[in-house]
Amino acid sequence: MELFRDYTVEQALQHTYLMDIVLAFTSLHSASNASEASAVHEHVAAALHYQNRSITEFNETQSLVKISEESFDPVCLMTSLHTVATLVAALTPATPGEQLEPIVEIVKRVRTYALCLMDMVKGHRVWAEKSELKRITDSPTVLRIEEGHSFSADQMRELTDAILANIDLDDSETPFFRTTLEQLEKSYANNNGRSVISWLVLVEPIFFQKAELGETAALVILACWGTLSVILEDIWWSKYAGRRIVEELSSQLNGCDSRWNGIMQWCYKQARIHGL
Repeated sequence: MELFRDYTVEQALQHTYLMDIVLAFTSLHSASNASEASAVHEHVAAALHYQNRSITEFNETQSLVKISEESFDPVCLMTSLHTVATLVAALTPATPGEQLEPIVEIVKRVRTYALCLMDMVKGHRVWAEKSELKRITDSPTVLRIEEGHSFSADQMRELTDAILANIDLDDSETPFFRTTLEQLEKSYANNNGRSVISWLVLVEPIFFQKAELGETAALVILACWGTLSVILEDIWWSKYAGRRIVEELSSQLNGCDSRWNGIMQWCYKQARIHGL
């Protein structure tokens, strides 16, 4: 992570739009750690200020339209940090009692940004493959070996099997959700057991429609994805966002069929959410 952080700062010193999104990201980190409501409000306001300024500067330089081999890395970094900042900001109440946007809407918006980043990388694959960012993210100091992880591949399979066992009681939904859970396992495997964030771009759009309609199985899977983000990632924003997602979904899942209680209690325990 140190290599990635240092490279991001190095690039930010050369591109104002990237520096401002870094400042937004830093402000949100401070907000996530703040205990006083006034401090949270101050940090969130600062984050939104920097994020909006970054977007304006990015558009003014037409960096996305005039992307080049030299600008490829900073544009990717800007898009990635903007995606994360959008997620965290949407999950952070600026004032006590503030009503957050529905979780599914937040996740859908983040998915859109992630898909844009994926398309950009695919569209400039030659630059992507030989970029400094690629070299850093593939380096041994960044990649970790699955062995010794707190959540093994066997545990992942046990989780998806437990979810499927409950869904099997509604036969018509089983095939779709089986595919959805296979995509979750694929995301885990593709990231060497250290992340499931890529599941957002693997899952079919209809999954989010089901979640918006309040289908319990879809909401439970989304809660499990949030929980896995807490367990697997060593990054503050992933742990924070995952925990907030589980917290917000708990109210929607309150009173659902008791067969889901075991899985949801596991989510609450892993995300360290007490009193549910």
